[in-house]
Amino acid sequence: MTTNRISTSRLSTLALTLALTAASTAAYAADPTDEVVSGAQRARGGAGLQVSSWQPDAPAGLSHSETAAFQGYLQKGLDMHLAWENTLGYWQRTTSWSETQPLIGTTNHQLQTHLVPMVTALRVYPLTKPGFPVEPFMSAGVGPVLGIQQQRTTGGLTPGNTTSMLTGLGVRAGAGVDLRAGPAFGITVGGHFESASFGQDMVGDRLYQGWGVDAGLSYRFQYH
Repeated sequence: MTTNRISTSRLSTLALTLALTAASTAAYAADPTDEVVSGAQRARGGAGLQVSSWQPDAPAGLSHSETAAFQGYLQKGLDMHLAWENTLGYWQRTTSWSETQPLIGTTNHQLQTHLVPMVTALRVYPLTKPGFPVEPFMSAGVGPVLGIQQQRTTGGLTPGNTTSMLTGLGVRAGAGVDLRAGPAFGITVGGHFESASFGQDMVGDRLYQGWGVDAGLSYRFQYH
């Protein structure tokens, strides 16, 4: 009876020791995993500003001038290789034309078109981890586009100014390279295809699309 009690006591002690060891190991393993995930998310977080040569096709036979396309973005890391981008862009075109009619004379038109895309995109770094000095990436996303048109008419029978606003769908896909100049700042170069489509014609067009070459500055958030 004494031997049985000693054996039972030893077994109970051994089981308790194993249980505590397993619990400690699981807790120790969980913390680094959480730290790795949060560390990767923080390392991919950042912001940037880009300028692009994106110029959609212009109406034929009309005089026009265009600005470069601009885009600012906030980047939220998901893991070592993925990040979300919330972007806000701007592009503007001025189009001019004239009409001459008997008895009425010449009517001059000037149309300013403003596009403001707000695209949410997924950026993928397939080959590198945060901290690499050269990081190729691919990105693609969709989002709403605000189209604003301001038309000014002079001469003729009905001179005046009108403003209209429409909401369309924006699609953007591209690739590029992040070049890190240090832990915080870097340069981004690449190219993309972008389109903005509207359910009804704005003055002049319903679909704006084209390719662009991009360059800009990037910043990685610092937490220490």
